[in-house]
Amino acid sequence: MSLPEAVSHRVSVVIPAYRAAAFVGRAVDSVLAQRPPPAEVIVVDDASPDDIHAALAHHVRAGRVRLLRLSHNQGVAVARNAGIRAAGGDVIAFLDADDVWLPGHLSQALAVLGAHLDVDVVLQDFDIVDLHTQQHHGSWFALRHEALDRLRTTALDPLTRRVEGGFVGALMSGCFVHMQATVVRRAVFDRAMFDERLRCSEDVDWALRSVHLAGATWAVRAQASGVYHRHAQSLTADVTQNHERIERTGLMLFAEYLNWPRLGASDRAQIRQALVRACQDLSYFARSQQRVADAWGFWAIGLRHGFGLRQAREGAKLLLATPWMLLQRLNRRRQR
Repeated sequence: MSLPEAVSHRVSVVIPAYRAAAFVGRAVDSVLAQRPPPAEVIVVDDASPDDIHAALAHHVRAGRVRLLRLSHNQGVAVARNAGIRAAGGDVIAFLDADDVWLPGHLSQALAVLGAHLDVDVVLQDFDIVDLHTQQHHGSWFALRHEALDRLRTTALDPLTRRVEGGFVGALMSGCFVHMQATVVRRAVFDRAMFDERLRCSEDVDWALRSVHLAGATWAVRAQASGVYHRHAQSLTADVTQNHERIERTGLMLFAEYLNWPRLGASDRAQIRQALVRACQDLSYFARSQQRVADAWGFWAIGLRHGFGLRQAREGAKLLLATPWMLLQRLNRRRQR
């Protein structure tokens, strides 16, 4: 693949930023260091409480960065969509404000797009590194190899494979998509933007809709072209609460996906299995918090879509726990 094919693309880079003043300058520097550099860099300040503008003031004054500020915090899906709408490029690449690209990230992806006109999205691998200790935690693809192995692919070159099938099932088994490593033809967003209802799982949802509804073809490139940083601000303080929020979002989305037209039998079965798993997780969370009605409600939703050993075990635990949970609730009411 020759680099001149990549140069013909006008690339817009979209960086959503929230509580990222300490990191975003480094992210922007890694973008501007790409060769060839992108045509424009758009940072979307999602009403961040820290001073994103001050962190980027020198880049903004020099005309290297366009800074958009949303009126109130609305989440990364809204921020990315705002950046896409403002972008003028025929190719859009994403980076999270606390991560960085390595040299060659753009040129490598653009070479794939230039050489293979049927490819719409290039997903590259990323190294995972602790921001403070610099400890290496492997790569994104290595940690998600079981999901990636479910894809049916054809080799385009020694490092790049075009996805021919199995996309829905692979994503149902594990999230291998990370937007900061995607380079996307603008035309895909004419057919599928990010769902602005979502505060989490917006990347997986968009990926699924890009393939099933927008007809996009993906390629995966097995070479680390960036660094995903783990740090305290990137992790929720309440892991259980965050997990429950993700599972609730998944439950809503899985139910919607099952209504998609032309959904294959295998994909439908994979989505149903993911829905049942989400229901069982949500039933467990509710039971552990003594929310008896919610626990039974989630268990019943899962039962409508399938039945297995794990559901039987959770149902048995609910039967045993329900009298005690009801008694605890009665005692709390008496104490008020």
